[in-house]
Parts: sequence; structure tokens; C-alpha cells
Amino acid sequence: MYTVCAYIIYLACSIMTVFAVGGILHRNGKTYLFGECPDKAMAYSANNFLYTGYCMINTAFALFFLRSATGMNNFEQVLEFIIPSQGIIFTSLGIMHFINVIFAPKIIMYFIRKKLSTHKNQ
Repeated sequence: MYTVCAYIIYLACSIMTVFAVGGILHRNGKTYLFGECPDKAMAYSANNFLYTGYCMINTAFALFFLRSATGMNNFEQVLEFIIPSQGIIFTSLGIMHFINVIFAPKIIMYFIRKKLSTHKNQ
């Protein structure tokens, strides 16, 4: 019974966190990407792409942690499963955010340069 409760609490917290943080980053990331990228359509597409990938990877990561849950016999064991797992999810969210902040503008600019060089050759 405790294992099922732990799964429900953990999944609710994880998925709500992933989509809430993802929504905030998606909304505020537009400004950042628009400032870094001169092509607004490309920045908008990249922002949506990053949001989709972010939600998919982090939801899968949260679901993967369900494998590590063993039989739980009391509420203390439920908390001992949920708290470290949520900490790892939060850490992965932060790491992914900083990776996106560093590399997303560079990737976008690469595709813009490629797009411009393709149009010049035509």
C-alpha cells in the first residue's frame, strides 16, 4: 500500500514540477532566445523544440526512477524514496537549463548561418 502511495505522490510531484518549470522557462526563454537570435521564427521554433524535448526527457527521467523503488512498509520509507528522487530531478532540471542557455543560441546561430549560406548559393 505504501509503495502505491509513494508512486502516486512521486509522479504527481515530478510531473507537476517538470511542466511548471518547463512552462516558466518556455515563457521566459522566448525573450532570451529572441535577444540572441536575429531570426524570430527560428527562435520561436527553437523555444518550442527545447520545451518539448525538456518535458519529454525529464518526464522519462522521473518515470525511470520508479524502477528504484522497492517495497515500502511505512511512511518514513516513502519519504526516503521521494525526497532524494525529487532532489535528483531538480538537479537534472537545473543542469538541463544551464546547458540550454549555453548551447541553444550557438546551435540556432549555426542553423541561421547554414540557412543564409544556402540562400546565397541559390
